[in-house]
Amino acid sequence: MTVAYAVTAAAGMPETELPDSLLEQLPATVAPAPWNTHCDVVSWLHPVGPEAVVAFPAVIRPAAVALAAWALVRYRETPVGPYQEIAVTLFPDGGDGYGHIPFIAVDSLASIVGGRTNWLLPKALASFDWSEDGRAVTIRGSAPATPAWSISVRHAPADDPTPFAAPSLVEQVSTEGLVGRFEAELNGALTATTVEVDGHADGPLAALLRPGRFDGSAMSGCRFDVGPLTG
Repeated sequence: MTVAYAVTAAAGMPETELPDSLLEQLPATVAPAPWNTHCDVVSWLHPVGPEAVVAFPAVIRPAAVALAAWALVRYRETPVGPYQEIAVTLFPDGGDGYGHIPFIAVDSLASIVGGRTNWLLPKALASFDWSEDGRAVTIRGSAPATPAWSISVRHAPADDPTPFAAPSLVEQVSTEGLVGRFEAELNGALTATTVEVDGHADGPLAALLRPGRFDGSAMSGCRFDVGPLTG
């Protein structure tokens, strides 16, 4: 199978720059887009400061960022098997609905390859340490090891679930400055939840990571269909 991009072609933050030791471990090929997956998602939103604009590659950098949307995902079924993920999507102020993902980390080598080659998602490697009740997790960057970061998330659903469906529009950039977009659709059952976030970041991720208590959403039994990248 021929993939669209090399794993090193996805533009991202320093926290996503893959070391040579990890590149040597990655599978050479992976399932192409589209992907049809099943997952559970916890998400929360918050504003960010003006320094967050530097997380965008120059070719799509906006004048200001409206907000950051975080997602903690436990994939139960994917073309590369189960895995876990944390990602932040930045939405430009006054944009057209497309967000940009400058930081995303998973615990699957095959997912790293799939995300980078199919969608220019700059996936890095992380560890996920869950509590026994499945309501809390601490995530730490593994590769690259620096800049170091960790994020702890706890959530407590507050309502009965209701059916939910929403599109996801994402714009990514290659290290050569090529811009690609893809669309996804998430369907499942949504419950309002309180999300408590803690953590730290030694590098630029600190501008996007806001500890605190947030109103969020917990989506369970989801089908998440991700279409191919287009120019």
